[in-house]
Amino acid sequence: MPAPYKTIAPFFQKWNQILIDNFYESYGNHVKRWKGFRVQAIDGSTEYLLDKKEVIAHFGTQDNQFGRTPMARVMQIFDVLNNLIVWGDISPIKESEQSLMAALVPKLSEDSLTLFDRGYPSFALMFLLMNEKKPRSFVMRCKLGFNKEVREFVNSGKSSKIVEFVATDNAINGLKELGIEITNMTTIKIRMVKFKLSSGITEVLLTNLYDETLYSLEDLKYLYGLRWKIETSYYSQKNHQQMEQFSGHRVICIQQDYLAGLLTANLQSLIEKQGDDYLQKVNERRKLDYKINRNVSWGALKHQIVQLFIAKKPKEILLLLQKEFERNIEPVRPERSNPRKKKTKRLNGKYQTFTNYKRAV
Repeated sequence: MPAPYKTIAPFFQKWNQILIDNFYESYGNHVKRWKGFRVQAIDGSTEYLLDKKEVIAHFGTQDNQFGRTPMARVMQIFDVLNNLIVWGDISPIKESEQSLMAALVPKLSEDSLTLFDRGYPSFALMFLLMNEKKPRSFVMRCKLGFNKEVREFVNSGKSSKIVEFVATDNAINGLKELGIEITNMTTIKIRMVKFKLSSGITEVLLTNLYDETLYSLEDLKYLYGLRWKIETSYYSQKNHQQMEQFSGHRVICIQQDYLAGLLTANLQSLIEKQGDDYLQKVNERRKLDYKINRNVSWGALKHQIVQLFIAKKPKEILLLLQKEFERNIEPVRPERSNPRKKKTKRLNGKYQTFTNYKRAV
């Protein structure tokens, strides 16, 4: 009997890929870019699972002094300007985000500019990105003590500097496992930039965008700020779409529910995008800019999504959904920020993972 993941879940993964490919091809010049780049963020998260033997055997658990919690690793590539999940998958919790990222490098589009949080920077990852046939562009936030060069830069009066990073033993060994031989004489050229946040915290970014005229300090600060959109995407998936609620108790159900959720999230974003012209007219006559209320739009979509696939005239349903989305808009509040609060699992999301609860959609 074939593995369940190879029978049903790829249906949703394939549909999502078709949806994304058609978007970039069909929208042409209407695809939002930054200086010619597709700007995307990569980040991972965790997903609480059902306490079932089959689920634990496949995905594993996070263990601590209080016990074990069934959990999976999820990873996504998110187009931050077009609000689309370009790629996503669910894996056993033991898979690290860094190892999953190494396998993703060749899949990044040649015209992409990828944003990374401070858990990702390493010599090995930057080497992989810069040694593709066509180097991939990136902006990474790093820890202030990342290496000697970064520490010296933090204590200097400079806001931008180009240096050579030398391969570490970890990088040499890690790349060797991937079949790539380097030595302790191998270097990569990296630009470091530094600025202070409104909170007073110093932030350092690493990038291979070397031209200080074309890519200014303010440009890079703006770019990294866009990375927050992948965080809000995860929030929406977990709290609006109920990512951690499942239609069944088996591994196959978890896999297909996760991938179906990606497809649904992208359908929602694309229908919202059809309302851009309407929003532009609204914003021209109002003090604040307005956007579609995603919580309400999700509520409208979930009752029609099955019909989109079986109706003889799905275009009519899409137009009805577009009008419904446009009727429910909310103001964009500029420069609003709240400190991140660490919460327990039970307070972290609206929806807990129960074995006796199933969604209708």
